[in-house]
Amino acid sequence: MAIQATSLLRQLTAFSHRGVGSSSNSKTALLIAETLQKSGFAVEKQTFQTPATYVPIVYWLIGVLATGLITVQWWGLVSVVLVAIAALNGLMYFDWRPSWLLYAPPLVSADNVIGRYGQSSVGRKMILMAHFDSAPVSFLYRRQTKEGFRNSIRASMILMALSVSVVGISYHLPQNQYLLVIRVLLVTYFLGQAILGTVGFWQKGFTNGASDNATGVVAALATAEQLKSVLSDTQIEVVLTNAEEAGMIGAYHYFQKKFTKNPKNYLINFDTLGNGQLTAITQTGSLSLIEYKNDVTKAAVELMETVPQFQGITTGSWHTADFDSAWFARAGVHCVTLSALDSEGCMPNIHRPEDTLDHVDTHPMLQAVDFAVAIAQKVTS
Repeated sequence: MAIQATSLLRQLTAFSHRGVGSSSNSKTALLIAETLQKSGFAVEKQTFQTPATYVPIVYWLIGVLATGLITVQWWGLVSVVLVAIAALNGLMYFDWRPSWLLYAPPLVSADNVIGRYGQSSVGRKMILMAHFDSAPVSFLYRRQTKEGFRNSIRASMILMALSVSVVGISYHLPQNQYLLVIRVLLVTYFLGQAILGTVGFWQKGFTNGASDNATGVVAALATAEQLKSVLSDTQIEVVLTNAEEAGMIGAYHYFQKKFTKNPKNYLINFDTLGNGQLTAITQTGSLSLIEYKNDVTKAAVELMETVPQFQGITTGSWHTADFDSAWFARAGVHCVTLSALDSEGCMPNIHRPEDTLDHVDTHPMLQAVDFAVAIAQKVTS
C-alpha cells in the first residue's frame, strides 16, 4: 500500500497545480476516475457550476459592501439594501453556510468524482471524502497563526454586521461627518483585506497542493482499497470533491444532489495530511461552533484510547471550519475529518508556494489510512 500511495502522490503532484477550471484539474479528475475504475469501483462524475476561486467571491462581496457604504448619501435606501444583502451573505459564506456567493460569476464547470463499490442489504454506506483541487496562493497564510487567522475572520464578520448599522444610520443622517469618516474607514479596511487576500494569487497563481490536498486524495483512495476486503454488507463510496478551496462548493453540491441522509451513512473526510501530528478534528467554526459529536468521532476517540497503534493520534480543533465535512456535521451526519496539525495547531505550508512534494512527510498520510480503516470497521461492526 505504501508504494502505491507514494506513486499516486507523485502523479498528483506532477501537475503544477490542480486549480478549478484548469486543464490540470480536468486531467486530475480523469486520473482519479481511472484509479477508481482499476480498483473495481463504478465511477460517476458530478458536474456543477462554481467560481474558480474565492477571488471573485471576495471581489463581489467587498465591491457591493463598499458601493453601498460610499453611495448612501445619494442612493439612500438602495445603498442600505445593498449593504444588508452583502453583509448577510458574507456572514453566511464565512461561517460556511449556503449563500448566493457560492454562485458568484464568472462561473466555470467542474466535476466531483464519485466511486462506488459493493451493495448493502441494510442500506449502510461508508463515504470516504477528500478534495482534489489546489488552493490559490494567499499572502494571509504567510505567517499563519491559529488565533490570528481566526480573529481576522471574526473581525471582518463583525465589521460586516456593523456596516449595516452604520449605513442605516447614515441613511437618516446623510450629512453627518462622523458617520462619513466611519464609512470611509470601513471601506478602507474591506479593500485592504481584499487586496491582502488575493494579491498572492495574482502574483503566484495556484499552489501545487501536495499536502493540501493530494495527501488527502491518496489517503481516501488507499483506505477504499483496503476496505473492499474487510467491510461486510457495507457500500463503499469514494467522493473526491472539487472547488473546496472556493468554499467547499463541490461538497455542497454533492450534499444537495447526491447524498441521502441515513443514520447508517458514515463519512470520513481527509484533508491536508502532509505535515505534523495526525488529528481527528472534534471542533471547528469561524463564527458559530461546529462540534463533531457522533458515532464516527466517538469511534476514533475510543481507538486512540484503547489501541496502542493509534495512541500517538490526537483530537484537536481547526479555526475556520473550511472542511468539506462542515455541511454534513451541521446536518447531524456521523462524520469526522482527519488532518495533520503542527504543535501550534496549524497546517504548515497551506495556501503557500511551499506546499510541494519536497515539503511533505508521508507518515501522517499513511497513518490516516490505517486509522480510517479501523474507524470504518468499528462503526460498521
